[in-house]
Amino acid sequence: MSLVANAEAFARRCHAGQTRKGAACEPYTIHLEDVAGLVSSWGGAEVEIAAAWLHDTVEDCPPTSFEELEAEFGLPVAFIVRQLTDDKSLPKAERKRQQVVNAPKKSKSAALVKLADKTSNVGALNHSPPAEWSRERRLEYVEWAETVVCALPHVPPNALYEFFKRCDAAILRANEDLGTTQQVQDAVIEVLARRAKRSGASDKAT
Repeated sequence: MSLVANAEAFARRCHAGQTRKGAACEPYTIHLEDVAGLVSSWGGAEVEIAAAWLHDTVEDCPPTSFEELEAEFGLPVAFIVRQLTDDKSLPKAERKRQQVVNAPKKSKSAALVKLADKTSNVGALNHSPPAEWSRERRLEYVEWAETVVCALPHVPPNALYEFFKRCDAAILRANEDLGTTQQVQDAVIEVLARRAKRSGASDKAT
């Protein structure tokens, strides 16, 4: 089996029985499929696609360890996963702060997988948001995810485009689901302004 196929099989075993936070309660592996698919579509190397499958195994699937990943998949893959793993001993707010602080320090490979992870997560807020999350909590998540992603180095423009497209959709969905008529209208204007700003930045870059 290839490195990627082995990583997928390992991740599916580790995450068996786990579900996403969304109202649809999808198998957690749906998220891993999305992250690995994005990394692959953005030109990711084999070790990066393998790390995409494995990025949550140490964090969410004890007793999986970095040493086990290194033995199974090699140091380069384990190193990427290590850069993507939160310290679960810290409070959630501190873990989120650390993601922002550490984003600029990511290797090119880890930054690519991190961007795919955040892209998948904001996409989930559009197609299956957690039932108990308020409008404010959804919007705060999108804002925080954008802060993390904007601090990442080495990210390809086409990958950023997909991320922000999903952010726009999540913003609109949050307001459509839980906002007032005025908030929906304001969200449409906001998203149009965001798109115009990104288009202007793209034009200047070319």
